[in-house]
Amino acid sequence: SGTKTYTAGIRTTADGDTYCGGSLISPTHVLTTSICTGYKEPKFVSVGTHYLNGTQDGEQIKVVSAQNHTSLNFSSGTYDFALLTLEKPSKFTPAKLPKADDSDIKPGMWSKAMGWGVTSYPNGSLSYELQGVSLEVWANDECSRVYNIDDTSVCAGGLPGKDACVADTGGPLIKEKGQGDLDDILVGLVNWGYGCGDAGSPTVYSRVSTAIEWINSVTSGATRTKGQ
Repeated sequence: SGTKTYTAGIRTTADGDTYCGGSLISPTHVLTTSICTGYKEPKFVSVGTHYLNGTQDGEQIKVVSAQNHTSLNFSSGTYDFALLTLEKPSKFTPAKLPKADDSDIKPGMWSKAMGWGVTSYPNGSLSYELQGVSLEVWANDECSRVYNIDDTSVCAGGLPGKDACVADTGGPLIKEKGQGDLDDILVGLVNWGYGCGDAGSPTVYSRVSTAIEWINSVTSGATRTKGQ
């Protein structure tokens, strides 16, 4: 416990089960995917916690607003990003955002997905403790042979038994740089795939580098007063 504390669990109550993942990207903002703002109402985020539910560690902070990416196309999955604004700043260190030029993510590099989702599919139960799995990033042209994706997505995984799964949605895919977590770069958000952990079927992640301009416009706008 006590690692990857920028990982956020999205909840409908302060101490209830996490139903989606997210990542703290500023003291008052959590980045996730649009389905996490859609099928349930995100009322609280639990930041810096190791556990699926409860209030025994981390911070449980109220969500005051949620907004989807302005270019979101729900049917195609293009620009599948959402930002939650928190009632008060978190004391935990946010994850670093990737460069907008996409230089932080390369096909063949190893990345790590994290969440409280099921560890067996289709009959698994949610994980009480935060889980992580190392995954290889695919080139988009390779992944396009498996899935219909565009440049706002990136694929990772495809080895049997190693994958993100149900209830990991919205959570971080990170590139680890150096010791500790302070240099971790948030390169993707768990989005969708066929099944979980099936050989040759990676998971599709929202490619964070393609949303930097929008993210910055939302997070910087938080400091301005209305009407400016």
